[in-house]
Amino acid sequence: MMIVGDFFAASAQTRNREDLLTAFRGAMAHIGYETLHYFCYPSPSTRGPLADLVQFSMLPTDWIAHYDAEKYEEIDPLGDRVVHTRAPFTWAEAIASLDLSRRQKALMDDIRDAGLWDGITVPVHGPFGQVAGVALARGAAVGVTSEAVHIARVLSIQFHQAYTALEELTEAPVSALTARERDVLLRLTEGLNNAEAAARMGVTEHSVKFHVQNVCRKLNVNSRVAAVVKAIRLGLIVP
Repeated sequence: MMIVGDFFAASAQTRNREDLLTAFRGAMAHIGYETLHYFCYPSPSTRGPLADLVQFSMLPTDWIAHYDAEKYEEIDPLGDRVVHTRAPFTWAEAIASLDLSRRQKALMDDIRDAGLWDGITVPVHGPFGQVAGVALARGAAVGVTSEAVHIARVLSIQFHQAYTALEELTEAPVSALTARERDVLLRLTEGLNNAEAAARMGVTEHSVKFHVQNVCRKLNVNSRVAAVVKAIRLGLIVP
């Protein structure tokens, strides 16, 4: 397990996320995986383009655009499995256990056409329902060993914990959120846009937008999804 020991040592020494990602990519390359995708579902019950956060991805940009255009996130069985299991799984294993719909079969065909083979996904369940995950793939089908799945799990969990710790270490202390700001964030965890959140809360859309901007400033993030992720992780809201 020299790969594991080397990565644990590197992750303990890094002081920025870029160096951590470089070390993680190198560790995964040792077990044959060159494509990594690191993501988070702030509120797993409301997954979708407005509610999911990709932290880092080496997936082909044309594949990501195709996935979004086809709205595959609505029917992706791999994403659903991340939410409902804590154990790592191979994509082949997940697919074999399901009765796929026509669209789901088309998704699996498109994944292979994109040159993504021997996939492994490692779910990482956090506090307050937050779910993150690391997906691995490579450009050739050579088969997945149980040892590779185990190493991927250990490395991915350590990577997620180190990545989160670095975010907390490098950012300024979080200002307290007001009750209204927390209420707005809770509406966002339901997958609502600004107009829908305003209607639910009985306020103007401008008011919701104002509160979202304040929350992003206080949490030092640049998107509403990132704000929800961080607020949940810090225990500022509980979906």
